[in-house]
Amino acid sequence: MTSVHPLRLRAFITQVDTTGGPDACWLWRGDLTTDGYARFGKQNDPAHRVAYELMVRPVPDGLVVDHLCHNADQSCPGGTGCVHRRCVNPAHLEAVTQRDNLLRSPHTAPNRNAAKTHCPRGHEYSPENTYSRRTAKGRARRECKTCRRERIAARAAA
Repeated sequence: MTSVHPLRLRAFITQVDTTGGPDACWLWRGDLTTDGYARFGKQNDPAHRVAYELMVRPVPDGLVVDHLCHNADQSCPGGTGCVHRRCVNPAHLEAVTQRDNLLRSPHTAPNRNAAKTHCPRGHEYSPENTYSRRTAKGRARRECKTCRRERIAARAAA
């Protein structure tokens, strides 16, 4: 555990509902963002990140704090009403890359797209049949090589 000022720790703990026990989500009773995420302190820091830093260790540069409880709850609809956004139980938190955070959640487009095994026309996304590229905005895209060849051939024939 990192060294923290006892008053900061006390101020944090008074905002946490731990009545469910050590395995339950510890829900934040303090301020929330419009997206439903818990906020703490004058700087409005994400409370789950503060919990991780207070009770586990500092978050390494380039990583974000992921709610493992959210990823495991298949019944959670996600969105602004997601109770896991208020969870600050350090046992439910893990420092990961933003990419991993997006791919782990069943509610994100990257997760849904990564789960697709075939293109819309039914061709398999295999290493031999998949073209990967980045858009001008830096977003990763994959494309079926078979469809791409057919589209290029159709343009050439027209």
